[in-house]
Amino acid sequence: MVVTFDKISDESRIWIFQSNQLIPDLDIESLKKQIDIFLSSWTSHGNQLMVASKIKYNLFIIIALDQSCSTASGCSIDKLVSFIKNIENEYQISLLDRLDISFRDKNKISVLRLDDFKRKILEKKINNDTIVFNNLINLKSDLTDNWEIPLNRSWHQKLIK
Repeated sequence: MVVTFDKISDESRIWIFQSNQLIPDLDIESLKKQIDIFLSSWTSHGNQLMVASKIKYNLFIIIALDQSCSTASGCSIDKLVSFIKNIENEYQISLLDRLDISFRDKNKISVLRLDDFKRKILEKKINNDTIVFNNLINLKSDLTDNWEIPLNRSWHQKLIK
């Protein structure tokens, strides 16, 4: 069952799929519809899943699953990844590449390849106070305090050394 993102439990498991580029406003509504259609039929061992989705900043697709109702199996997660790959092909974006790093750059969000991100650190254009997006968080509740965080509080801090 698909519910609104604000209604799903804060303890829901989340997956964050970051695009390598901004998704145009013109594509957002059709993308939301495709996500809702997929989620409404997404099951685990035949059990309906309580799920929600959100597109944030035209860059991040966030899928939430309330595991108190039913958990995702390996097969159901494979179906989600397959769906995301189809979205990548249709919209000509990359959503599964973990070498793309997103961060706040003045008034905008930038996405750089890992090597370019490291170079900006060496050039002192990115520092410990730079806000980065920690897409490795697992719970919806983490979106509030642990997603957009200073580099020195994230796994990205390893890149400074």
